[in-house]
Amino acid sequence: MKSKKAKVLAAVTPEEDYGDRWSRLIWNNDLLTEIFVRLHAKYVTRCKLVCKHWLSLVSSENFYHLHILRCPNLRPSFILDRRTSISQFLIIDPIMNGEKQMIPYTFSVPNSIIKNSCNGLMLLQSRSRPPENSFHVYNPTTKLSRKVSVTDAHIGNNPYIVEIALAFDPSKSPHYKVVCIRSSTYRSTPYHKMHTYQIEVYDSESRAWKLRLGPFTYPKRLYLCGGRGGVYCNGSIYWENYNDIVYYDIARNEFQNLSMPDYPSYEPGIVHWKTTSGLQGANGCLYKSRCLTKDNYQSVELFELEMDDDGSSSWLLRYNETICQHEHTNFSYEHTNFPYLLGFIKGSYGTETCSVVSHTCGKISVYSFLDKSYKLLVDLKRQPPRSKAYRQAPELKMYEFIECLAVV
Repeated sequence: MKSKKAKVLAAVTPEEDYGDRWSRLIWNNDLLTEIFVRLHAKYVTRCKLVCKHWLSLVSSENFYHLHILRCPNLRPSFILDRRTSISQFLIIDPIMNGEKQMIPYTFSVPNSIIKNSCNGLMLLQSRSRPPENSFHVYNPTTKLSRKVSVTDAHIGNNPYIVEIALAFDPSKSPHYKVVCIRSSTYRSTPYHKMHTYQIEVYDSESRAWKLRLGPFTYPKRLYLCGGRGGVYCNGSIYWENYNDIVYYDIARNEFQNLSMPDYPSYEPGIVHWKTTSGLQGANGCLYKSRCLTKDNYQSVELFELEMDDDGSSSWLLRYNETICQHEHTNFSYEHTNFPYLLGFIKGSYGTETCSVVSHTCGKISVYSFLDKSYKLLVDLKRQPPRSKAYRQAPELKMYEFIECLAVV
């Protein structure tokens, strides 16, 4: 009888068995990794708060790289930079109801300007002193950043920074690069005169800058623009420059230029149309867009760059459509009475779905080339102004935002 009682007392209760199984689970790294790599990035960040063990497991570069490869392709959202005297950042989801999905966003790096975004990471420039040489590689999902200061190690004649951009492809490497173009020609030199440049590259793996190209000459001053800074695509960074496009091939260490697309001709009077354009990468392809607006009509052209193995290239016209805009009345923004092209949304790999996002009189709308639908995303008029500056026309820029766990 005593032995039977002893066995009964030694039996494990359901609560004790559950606790033992939970203890084995939280210490099983292989099993945890298989679970975490299947979770959305924002849920993985929450798992970091459970314990130090989980924090260490999901914070490594190896886990991040595995998460990128195993996690399915995510639909990107966008960070909208609504800039007047100050910057207000909003996250909008262009596929779902924008009114419900528009969320204010605050960068952990104060007084920041977005230089460009690239596959989940962003390059920020701090407006704090010193303003010109303080840059940060920033992960908007984890809100972690790394300061990347442009040093004077390779300077000759004190060249100024022409442009700086981020290059990051998580499918190939967990490491990123920052490309900086500098000029040693005096700023007062006319743009059509010969200018001298050099290119320096920062590698996150070595944590150091290296002079990669130059000094080299270019027949005119580089005036790099395009709305969202440099555009990274297939190992190169592209910029719009006056009447052409220039790019830097990182692997080949070459600086080249491309011609603009052959735009369709229009009826006489096209000069009265207002024009905006943009350069953007998506799904491994480079796209050049142009938007022409007159009255309530908006003509949108979208070209795709085709690059051959021998280095030759050509532009293929993918879409050319005229969109009839909705009426917008009784709005106080003086400089937004015509649609301004913010960007476009390319569908997932292997699909031809594509939409264009534009801003008109304080309203952000999306037009789908696939089903010809037109939908309002965000009505900025309904946003309460925080200062008198918001009663003026804001400068709007849109940057792709992909939630990821990249280690900066």
